[in-house]
Amino acid sequence: MSTPAAGWDPGNSLLGPAPAEMTLSLVNTPSGQQLAMTIRTSSTTLTVFLSKGSGETWRDQLSGMLAQMNGLILPPSLNGG
Repeated sequence: MSTPAAGWDPGNSLLGPAPAEMTLSLVNTPSGQQLAMTIRTSSTTLTVFLSKGSGETWRDQLSGMLAQMNGLILPPSLNGG
């Protein structure tokens, strides 16, 4: 088993860019209102239920990573791979 680096596992040949769809909805649960976030790809579906605080943390992390993107596509040899 390989060790994840930089937030993903480069040793997993199944990981790579692929079309994905995200849907969001608010649901009432026994623990209160939650944000249900579902991400679908051709090979998997993942749903997570987030409290408002967790949703804000995810938002901040995503926004921070998006701010670091430069829009360039680099070959692995130039991207530390």
